[in-house]
Amino acid sequence: MRIELLRMRAGYERLAVRRGACRLAGELRPEALAAQVRDRLGSFGLGWLGGGLQALRRYPVLLSLLTSVVTNRQRRGIALKTALIAGLVWLGKRRSRDPDA
Repeated sequence: MRIELLRMRAGYERLAVRRGACRLAGELRPEALAAQVRDRLGSFGLGWLGGGLQALRRYPVLLSLLTSVVTNRQRRGIALKTALIAGLVWLGKRRSRDPDA
């Protein structure tokens, strides 16, 4: 009887290890890793960055445009000025919408 109970316990432990391995494999998928990064950024108050990364992943053309603008010396200044103006406009709209900010 004792041997059968030990065999049954070993079977349950093997099953638990197999389930843990399957769960770990699921958590190491690229989609799951990206979701974890997005959630962590959101917890730090950088949810907008996670949304931007998700948009770059969804639309690879944006990433291509961004890298071509950043790597080209002539366009870098124009891109920096455009980003600065867009950021100021966004900040102004946000402050006008949220008087507490």
